[in-house]
Amino acid sequence: MKHLSEFTAADLAELAGADVARALAEDVASGDLTAALVDPSRRAHARILAREPAVICGAPWVEAAVLACDPKARLTWHVAEGQRCVADQVVLEITGNAQALLTAERTALNFLQLLSGTATRCRHFADIVAGL
Repeated sequence: MKHLSEFTAADLAELAGADVARALAEDVASGDLTAALVDPSRRAHARILAREPAVICGAPWVEAAVLACDPKARLTWHVAEGQRCVADQVVLEITGNAQALLTAERTALNFLQLLSGTATRCRHFADIVAGL
């Protein structure tokens, strides 16, 4: 097993892809009924906002979820991995096929919320002990 410092961006993308594949298989294995209600040719633009101050974490998992559903989707990060954001700040914008974005949404947000929550809490405790 590699030490954390030895992981490359490609390693993280591979891990994220495997995690996302399992999550999507569990979530929409038999198809996404909600997304099926949308015109398959329709495009959509989505913005992900932070509800409260946070440290953003999980970009490889969000990207893997979105691109697994729409390989042509465009993601524009406004807050980089590991950076802090404030409440109501746009973290990410995504443009792509509307059905695909609806299918990817739950999985992408679940990873982003879980990993950002963990990173935010870790940063809080690291700030408390900084300089000791």
